[in-house]
Amino acid sequence: MKRNQIDSAYTWDLSSMFASQEAFNTCYQECESLVNALTKQKGHIADTKESFCDFFDQQEELSRKLNNLISYARMYTDVDPDEETAQQNLSKAYVLYQKTVVALNFVDLEVMKEKESIEKYLAEDACKAYRYPMQEIFRRMPHQLDEEKEAMMAQMQDILRVPESTYESFRLEFEPVMVDGKPVFLNGGNYHQFLLNPDEKVRKEAFEHYFQEYKRYQNVFLNLLSGHIKGKAFEARLRNFPSTLEASLFEDGVEKALFDLVVRMGNETYRPYAHEYFKLRKEILGLQQQHVYDIALPLVKSVDITYTVDDCFAILKKALAPLGEDYIAMLDVAREERWIDFMPHEKKRSGAYSAGTYDSKPFILTNFTGEYDSLSTLAHEFGHSMHSYYSHKHNRAMLAEYRIFVAEVASTVNELLLNDYLLKHSDNNDHKAYLLSNLLNQMIGTMYRQTMYATFEYQLYEAIEKGEALSSKDVCDLYEQLNKDYFGDSVIVDDLQRYGCYHVPHFYYNFYVYKYTLGMSVAISFAKKILNGEVDAYREFLTKGGSEAPLDELMHAGVDPRQTQVYEDAFGYFKEILDQFRSCVTHETSQKR
Repeated sequence: MKRNQIDSAYTWDLSSMFASQEAFNTCYQECESLVNALTKQKGHIADTKESFCDFFDQQEELSRKLNNLISYARMYTDVDPDEETAQQNLSKAYVLYQKTVVALNFVDLEVMKEKESIEKYLAEDACKAYRYPMQEIFRRMPHQLDEEKEAMMAQMQDILRVPESTYESFRLEFEPVMVDGKPVFLNGGNYHQFLLNPDEKVRKEAFEHYFQEYKRYQNVFLNLLSGHIKGKAFEARLRNFPSTLEASLFEDGVEKALFDLVVRMGNETYRPYAHEYFKLRKEILGLQQQHVYDIALPLVKSVDITYTVDDCFAILKKALAPLGEDYIAMLDVAREERWIDFMPHEKKRSGAYSAGTYDSKPFILTNFTGEYDSLSTLAHEFGHSMHSYYSHKHNRAMLAEYRIFVAEVASTVNELLLNDYLLKHSDNNDHKAYLLSNLLNQMIGTMYRQTMYATFEYQLYEAIEKGEALSSKDVCDLYEQLNKDYFGDSVIVDDLQRYGCYHVPHFYYNFYVYKYTLGMSVAISFAKKILNGEVDAYREFLTKGGSEAPLDELMHAGVDPRQTQVYEDAFGYFKEILDQFRSCVTHETSQKR
């Protein structure tokens, strides 16, 4: 299907951002003027309270306009990549962004230098909006370099990113897989589909052909990954951090103890539940031997239920009702104002996301097919968009953007509420088993596999930071052992799985993966409270944006991820779902006898 064949009601309306190319160009020129105006104030930011406020008001305005340019151009190209003007707009916007970063590199240093004067301004009510952003700059003071070194580091970022960008652009060629006697093309995009094939020979061959290529280029991938880690370690040392991990945690304002707690909960305390899950998989699938290439096999057949867009919205209004009438009323607003680009079509970007800016609608891109995944994805992305909507509504722009640390909470809460609603309102055992199986699969991936990844990442960084010369054998040995610990006795970790460490792009994201486990655990805590009628604190959390440290936002909402109780509840919930699923499939088996 081509885009022009789709009813406009099922496409987003980006004209609410820029009605014409002329409007885009005008905004671009305004950004250039603001950059020039701001750079002229170098050395005079804190001369007076008025100059201080004026500077950061202008910087806020620049940020808003620049975000509008980038987001509009990116969203436009995601649905129409062949539109030449949109591609030019995106390129221009990114170039302007890079120029802006370099031009305003002096700001943080000047704020730190003028800390005493600025703190006096911040004590006045007229400047209270600037308190948290300035406190964050002051917090970074022990790790700030002098102006010359900061300028050098800014220029070095492209160099330091070479390993990651090379990894992203590296394209492997895989041997085709024989399916029904015919060779079928294999790549990273369709690999997972082969693992869903009921024929074990197909799954095994796909696995072997896929990871054989990572084995072939293992030394290339080793050099890329170790080069990335060395670059991060270099910057961490330069900025006086004890380790790269602590440099990463510092950005979110959390201590290493939190990272250690999350990893310990998934890797040690509650790992037996994961082993129980893998054992149950083996039993249900009737496998004499369960290999790593069998783990993606569905435990239950997909239920024959399809949804229209109208069906999805009707269900979401009921499932998300505990969040309040005003919350679910925004579902109608989203459709009326055309926030959502629903339908797949030629050359449209795959997947789904929520995007937008402080001044725009909280847009959603999805590829709707009418299956359960489409409904779940819509709930997830609407959670992101409503988090943005409330954050933007209750804060000025400089305080409106929430951190990645809490970004997946609202989206996951919506998914959990949807699952709870569907399970409670289904009288079909197959449907319940399907829903429970999906939830288990999601939780095993976010709560267990990610903590295994985090351990691998931590041990790899630690070894390189100590100056150890690691061979690919060392790295793959570590990854293989962690996989064996993760899967337990019910899964055979095949030899080629050891090269899977070179397949995971998240290892270039610098200690990101533990946040998946943390986010799911926090979301479960919130969902339980909401279903018990305790919704006010969560709704307040949605309004915080970037006005507080992310950990403080969660704590003020009644969920402290530093406490073991959060993880006891979350992993306990996994066990509840596992037991419910076992009961469902046992009932189904007994019914067939």
